Amino acid sequence: MNELGSPLDRSMMRRALELAEKGVGWTSPNPMVGAVVCRGDEIVGEGYHPKVGEPHAEPIALDQAAVAAKGATLYVTLEPCAHHGRTPPCLNRVIEAGVSRVVIAM
Repeated sequence: MNELGSPLDRSMMRRALELAEKGVGWTSPNPMVGAVVCRGDEIVGEGYHPKVGEPHAEPIALDQAAVAAKGATLYVTLEPCAHHGRTPPCLNRVIEAGVSRVVIAM
């Protein structure tokens, strides 16, 4: 586990936090979550959890990134869920997409 050290990491996590705020008032009892998929210094996918029972931030961002997610970095404001609830586990989607690095912070 490392601290966010690079300027790029800090910038992308700030963007993920901005995205998470879009869920204010809609996600309860779930937390607000934002996600950014980045290849190099380019954002190729973004997402946030819009409403309880709807897809989480990670699959939305990964869908937007499509094949560009392979080998990319995923920045997310909460660890990807690994359980089956109203939606399938996000962790499975992260693995299937071929993301090479996940940065988690809030």
